[in-house]
Amino acid sequence: MQEDDGRLRTSWPDAKLLVRLEQLREDYQLLPDLTRRLQAYFVGEQIDFFDVPLPQAAAFYRRCWEACRDIPRGEVRSYGELAILAGSGKNASRAAGQAMRRNPLPVIVPCHRILAANGRLHGFSGSLDPQGESLRLKRSLLELEGVRLETETLFSCPVPCRGGR
Repeated sequence: MQEDDGRLRTSWPDAKLLVRLEQLREDYQLLPDLTRRLQAYFVGEQIDFFDVPLPQAAAFYRRCWEACRDIPRGEVRSYGELAILAGSGKNASRAAGQAMRRNPLPVIVPCHRILAANGRLHGFSGSLDPQGESLRLKRSLLELEGVRLETETLFSCPVPCRGGR
């Protein structure tokens, strides 16, 4: 959706958002085929969103979001590896986690592809509850992309996992 000030934002639907969405008109001026591409993504097609502009943010956040968008579908990285990809050291993993927590464009900036150093699902929309709805959503997005989850929270990368193993 496009905010009143022109910024693009995605969100997970809740009751408040659904009411707001009912009041919005379709706006094809920003990116005419974004809705079509999001629908294609959710039926399993290989889709990229590199042309979607990132919102204004601190330079480190933007570097993290760009680095996250470079992670191929079906692959994952750790927060420490994301920090390195964003031009900082592995010690900036918590800051990389904050950048992912403040990501206003889930799926477009695929923050669900970032996991804890031990390979566990960790943090999504600020949630750490392994049984919570947020991590269930993260798990679902990873499964949609072909990442095999061996247990409730532990996964095995389809390719050698870097940064956390």
